[in-house]
Amino acid sequence: MKIILVLIMVFCLCACSKPVDPKMAFKEGDYETSLKLWLPRAEAGDREAQDYLGIQYYMGLGVRRDYKEAIKWFAPAAEAGYPDAQRNYGDMYENGHGVPQDYYQAFIWYFAAAQQGHESAKLALANITDDNKLTPNQQMHAKLQANKYIPDDSKQFQSHDTYIEK
Repeated sequence: MKIILVLIMVFCLCACSKPVDPKMAFKEGDYETSLKLWLPRAEAGDREAQDYLGIQYYMGLGVRRDYKEAIKWFAPAAEAGYPDAQRNYGDMYENGHGVPQDYYQAFIWYFAAAQQGHESAKLALANITDDNKLTPNQQMHAKLQANKYIPDDSKQFQSHDTYIEK
């Protein structure tokens, strides 16, 4: 009987406890817990954690909406080649949230993510090109700049144009 009682108590404690997985907390809408769990990881350089913190600040989930704080977290993850953060960082530039609106910068980040297979970045990139927000020459230069944010050399843009400085 004591064993059953102990098992019931353990089960209740486990069922009532907060999630220890930040993704699960985020998914369940427990943004305060998600933030607390992601923060030490993000500060230690975890790119996924940095991206999630950026999302929380961008959308105001469990925190006051703060585009500058979102940029603070998206930037290092994007610069390190994390495609989700690159897509999100591109959105910040395309929409002028926390930074001046800059289609060239948005293109760089969308392209870097798209080259790594990020599907929504491909759509965002198509929107910029379809709307003629950049000239073909600007796009070419942006692609070359994006290469430094694409860790896998085989996915980097290769230009064979001789007039472009490399």
